[in-house]
Amino acid sequence: MEKTYVTFDPRSKLCTILFASFLLMFPLPFKAEILFVTLLFVLFILNGSLKKGLIFYSLFWLLVLGDYLLFPYIDNGIAAFFDFLFVGNRRMLPTIMASAFAMNRTKISEWIAALKKCHVPFGLIIPLTVLFRFFPTLFQDFKSIRNAMKYRGIAVSTIDLFLHPFQTMEYIIVPILMSAENTSLDLSSAALVRGLGNPKSHTSVYEIHLKVQDYLLIGILIVSGIFGRMIG
Repeated sequence: MEKTYVTFDPRSKLCTILFASFLLMFPLPFKAEILFVTLLFVLFILNGSLKKGLIFYSLFWLLVLGDYLLFPYIDNGIAAFFDFLFVGNRRMLPTIMASAFAMNRTKISEWIAALKKCHVPFGLIIPLTVLFRFFPTLFQDFKSIRNAMKYRGIAVSTIDLFLHPFQTMEYIIVPILMSAENTSLDLSSAALVRGLGNPKSHTSVYEIHLKVQDYLLIGILIVSGIFGRMIG
């Protein structure tokens, strides 16, 4: 039986990323931060990614716990350093969660169609299209290089990558840089061949329109921002 999940418009997902980015620059009170992270966890569940959402949500509470345990010993230099790491990563986590939610179950073509509906200039859409397609290809190249290294008995474990930095640079970073240049050129050419640079109106096979859940999500984000400032 096929699992059902709630789909969201890329534009409402983009609003979620923007809200998380503002939260990073203008921190809300801790209670509002908990509510927003919980909202992101619920969005992961609705979007059919319970496991991914549970990992992020558990990581958030582990960072909170680490801060709670180390804060009484803030006078100690080592404790202060690790507490800074816990707090800093906790502040960044909502933005990472929002980005992961936005990319989850959303095709690149849907993002392009949404950007066109937002009247984003083509000069910006083409680089974003290349960027969206670049990182999945880059990760695939990295996996291929790691599999080839393991097959030859080079840096079999992840720890070996840190213990031998020069070897890591030789066998991973250099091939990745070479591959990245070729990949970026290929993707740019493919984007232009598909007519993304044509200034005339484009059609799309994806119907992009805001649904009830999208309006509800945007409304919750607005209310959360107002509520967060009121209790702050």
